Amino acid sequence: MLSRGFVTLWFAMLVAMAGISMVSPLLPLYVQDELGGPAVAVALSFSGLAIAQIIAAPLVGRLGDRFGAKRFIVMGFTIYAAGAIGYLFATHWGMVVGFRILSGIGAAGVFPMTLAYVGRLSPEGREGRYMGWFSVAQIGGFGLGPLFGGGMRDAFGSDAAFGSMALLLAATALSTFLFLPSDAPQAAKEGEEPEVRLPVQSFRALLRRPAVQASTLLVMLTALGWGSASTWLAVYVISEEGLGTDSALFVGILLSSRSLLNAALQPYTGQLADRVSRMGLVVAGLAIGGVAQVAIPLVPHILVDTSIFGSALVMAPWVLAAMLVAGFGEALAFPAQQAIFVQVGRRVGMSSLMGLNSMGSSLGFLSGSLVGALVKTQFGIESVFYMAGGLALLGIGVFVVLMRRAREDLAGGPAEGSLGLAEAAV
Repeated sequence: MLSRGFVTLWFAMLVAMAGISMVSPLLPLYVQDELGGPAVAVALSFSGLAIAQIIAAPLVGRLGDRFGAKRFIVMGFTIYAAGAIGYLFATHWGMVVGFRILSGIGAAGVFPMTLAYVGRLSPEGREGRYMGWFSVAQIGGFGLGPLFGGGMRDAFGSDAAFGSMALLLAATALSTFLFLPSDAPQAAKEGEEPEVRLPVQSFRALLRRPAVQASTLLVMLTALGWGSASTWLAVYVISEEGLGTDSALFVGILLSSRSLLNAALQPYTGQLADRVSRMGLVVAGLAIGGVAQVAIPLVPHILVDTSIFGSALVMAPWVLAAMLVAGFGEALAFPAQQAIFVQVGRRVGMSSLMGLNSMGSSLGFLSGSLVGALVKTQFGIESVFYMAGGLALLGIGVFVVLMRRAREDLAGGPAEGSLGLAEAAV
């Protein structure tokens, strides 16, 4: 596992995700309070990233199967850094939204292509271990970022957070350019077999395959539920229509604890995914996570006053417990789910599949925030969490039905090829 490619991408993803997540929660506040943007601008400053990914990710995925993933990973980090620099010079909320969409184009190169690259590195039968360890960087960085970003904004202002994000992403782009082995097709040396590469399939041909339908719909449904719940979690925790804690710090603790527990368990659940039924782990994990989402408004709303570093903090211990249970469920499901995607990707095109999954995830997250707003308006804020849990359970049903029709794509067969990714130990 400790190949130069894997280690380079692991550290690059950890640093990049910390940089990305440290400012994403700050942008809506920046647009509203410092640039005087209207409500639509606040929404677009958060969701503009997803809009760009919906359009660009499938296209980048197909190009990745044709030309290799490295160039798109480097290009994606570079574009993301350029978007962060743009925030420093934005004088109008429209410019922030534009740079956010630019960042989404960069994200369309980074996220599906890194997963495709690691998927190609994974030996058959050990996909769960590889994807689990790589998820530590992705999820752990996402959990750490908001803590650093919030503290930096409070201490030095928004520009310091934006500048730090730009530096982190620029450094990541340079390190992947210098140290990440190329995965472009290579000519065979004398005495060697030529490298095997699957033909790039059309979107229509890909979407006819039950395994592709299952993976794309699963990530879309789970992202729709997660997007609706995470969008309204802060409102539920802080406002009087929910818990009424008036504690933004507690919101950060809820989000970070869920992500960090998920990241800490990934190496263990990843190895578990190579030993037991991956379908069973996905079903169990999504069920646990869905029930935990439903439990958030149902658990006792006991509030505890405490302090951290001298600052007052109002916590709801039972809600924190529900979030930790949700993180445990996600830790069970995620590496098994990614391992299944790698199996399917070897048969249909790794980058193409990851690009479609990224599109589905972005579409679900964007739709979730909008649907969550409608549900909250019509039925109250607690109903958002009921809907999120219900969508997780619906995702289970869709996934199981479609994957039962996808035995061919999960059966053993010729892999996609090494694509030049030799496992040279560091």
